Amino acid sequence: MNSTKSMILALNLGSSTIKAAHYHHKGHSLILHGDRLDVPIETKDGGRADEVLLLDRVAALLPDDALFPDIIAHRVVHGGSRLAPALLTDELVAELSTLAPLAPLHQTAALALATAARSRWADAKHIAVFDTAWHSTLANWSRRLPVPQVLHDAGVMRYGFHGLAFQSAMRQLSALDDTAGKQRVVLAHLGSGCSLCAVDQGRSIDTSMSMTPLDGLPMATRSGNLDPSVVLFMQRQMKMSLADIENTLWRESGLLGLSSTSGDMQHLLVASDTPSKLAVEQFVMRVAQGIASMATSLGGIDALVFTGGIGTHAPIIRQCVVDLLAWTGLRLDQEHNNARSSRLDADDSRAKIWSIKIDEEFELGQAAITTLR
Repeated sequence: MNSTKSMILALNLGSSTIKAAHYHHKGHSLILHGDRLDVPIETKDGGRADEVLLLDRVAALLPDDALFPDIIAHRVVHGGSRLAPALLTDELVAELSTLAPLAPLHQTAALALATAARSRWADAKHIAVFDTAWHSTLANWSRRLPVPQVLHDAGVMRYGFHGLAFQSAMRQLSALDDTAGKQRVVLAHLGSGCSLCAVDQGRSIDTSMSMTPLDGLPMATRSGNLDPSVVLFMQRQMKMSLADIENTLWRESGLLGLSSTSGDMQHLLVASDTPSKLAVEQFVMRVAQGIASMATSLGGIDALVFTGGIGTHAPIIRQCVVDLLAWTGLRLDQEHNNARSSRLDADDSRAKIWSIKIDEEFELGQAAITTLR
């Protein structure tokens, strides 16, 4: 890249919305241009979104001088063994498509959107930015799963996800606390998808999700940790097809499966029925247990950071989680917690506690610049 100003469009496709942000870039500065966009996804028959129509809706909200970006950065959940962002080509799209079974809620839709964007903005450079790349520094004992070598060689290993969210959290934490890069930090990303990350001196060494974003904590509709034999039981005893098993574990389990009514934490927190209360109780317990596990991976904890829709907007969940971790010496300042401040720990807390609103679109833009540079 030269020193002339570039226009960068970051596209972050989620399960229900697409977030987009447009930036001007010159030198070392990445400056937001116009408003951030959060466009609801309207699905067509079969549950798939019309990618061309979705891009039309995004383009209609962009400033006039942003309609022809020079660079477009695409969030791709699963990058396999790739350690860094990459220029999107037909060959790379084909390679990433083979990983779709490992991230069925995200991969196919993201690649379809990227293909449509490459057609719409054919003159732009398109960069794929992978959530898995943040975890390239995982400790060997975390990366390797307890399976035979032949399965490991075939790709059965811990990849980790939510990398852009974790990277954003650490960037912002470092701006708030200049010692963060030398600390033992546990990141708790809690939203419709949830995962934890143990960060030692700025590097991910352990995380709760594994080969796919189905593993780890219970989520809105995803089961999280399960005895692997549950899948065999569903197939053998219940005679369920693989498609039905996949749909159940990805789309009908987690908080939705526990409550039978909703996977939305906002709904569950005000519900009075027993199954909804159980869903909240189990969620809080598993998050607290997971944080303790990540702290063990680090040999201690200097800072706990809550992010994600639940992590930043549900003070009662933060309070319940930290209360369960009182034995570690963690303490919340209730006034700061209820006021949704950034710094949440009480004066006598053994470690710092933060709530940080992540900015994945900024990370996409930064990654695109670094890749092209």
